[in-house]
Amino acid sequence: MYHLLLLLLVLLPFATADAHAAAFCNNATCGGQSIAYPFWLANSGPNCGYPGLGVSCNENTPILDVQFHQYRVLRIDYANRAVSLADVDAWNTTCPRLSFSLSVDPRSSLQLTPSNSNLTLLYNCKAGVSRPSAVKLDGCPEQSMAWYVLPDDDGATGDARAYGCEEAVTTPVLMSPRRPANPSLREALSGGFQMRYDDRSERCGACEQSGGRCRYGRIEEHGGTGFACVCDDGANKLRGCTLLMLEETKIV
Repeated sequence: MYHLLLLLLVLLPFATADAHAAAFCNNATCGGQSIAYPFWLANSGPNCGYPGLGVSCNENTPILDVQFHQYRVLRIDYANRAVSLADVDAWNTTCPRLSFSLSVDPRSSLQLTPSNSNLTLLYNCKAGVSRPSAVKLDGCPEQSMAWYVLPDDDGATGDARAYGCEEAVTTPVLMSPRRPANPSLREALSGGFQMRYDDRSERCGACEQSGGRCRYGRIEEHGGTGFACVCDDGANKLRGCTLLMLEETKIV
């Protein structure tokens, strides 16, 4: 009896920790945008969704860090596993001073979709950029020399020195049928771009239908980390809670 009591005292903190983690992994809302698995609110803990998909809610604005740069979350399309983002440096301004060129790691859970095109912004150019499609930006407060914008179909290299400029920043923009035929730079950048996230999140739907909650953490079946379906008893399962309960009943 003494040994049984001791065992319960040892296991109880772990069960409580699992239940505590599950409670903080509930879906949330920020700025009217639902934040659900595989995304998670940054203050809810790293085990609520996939690494790199933690969303911070800053002044009721959802922000996602991609490669240590901040992007506004415009929309998460859970049905198509896509997220629309806009560079915070380019939000709602006619004179965007971008500082980061997005280059996606092929191993990342976020990948750019074919719906995007690229814009290259050239800053502090000593001479005129001799490209037919180059658009000069005038009247910007931070502007000491000429700024230009080059579209994707111009064949821009992203090398500032090739144009006699101090800096070149390339950013994706979403080319949607709903966009104007010739959007302004402000419209194009504020409209953001689209990324697709890992389709492993499909398992979350079956988990939620079985009464479980989706999270990312340690899996009891094999002891590794990955997708987990947290059941009411606090257990982390690879599959749905109801399905596992039925399988366990058959075994008994």
